[in-house]
Amino acid sequence: MKPLFVGLGFAVALLTAGTTLASSHREAPFITKYPQSDGTDFYFFKSYEPGREDYVTMIANYIPVQSAYGGPNYFPLDSQGLYEIHIDNDGDSVEDITFQFRFEDSFPNDETITLNVGGEEISTVLRNIGVLSAADQTGLN
Repeated sequence: MKPLFVGLGFAVALLTAGTTLASSHREAPFITKYPQSDGTDFYFFKSYEPGREDYVTMIANYIPVQSAYGGPNYFPLDSQGLYEIHIDNDGDSVEDITFQFRFEDSFPNDETITLNVGGEEISTVLRNIGVLSAADQTGLN
């Protein structure tokens, strides 16, 4: 009789259990509108180069679910955004160091890149200048 109750209890637990979802890089409704500002992963590790043993290397990833095969033209970071990384050195949940980054597009001689289209020079987006290959790098900018 006891195995029957255990079996029934187990069956009820399975049937009433909710769905469990794995971690997601797109879980916050607000940030889905601003993927360029969505910090997805942070990596911190001690530097292994000789003479730099007392240094820490930090790597931050932004823009979730970006396809790795999309390169070399990955999505740009937000030129209007402020990227901050807060570091707590003593475990009190208050940042002791804050790194702030802003990004901007820059062009040689303050000029945009243009393409001749029908005899007219048209400004173009940096990453749409052309195809790159080992044999042809004329689109490299």
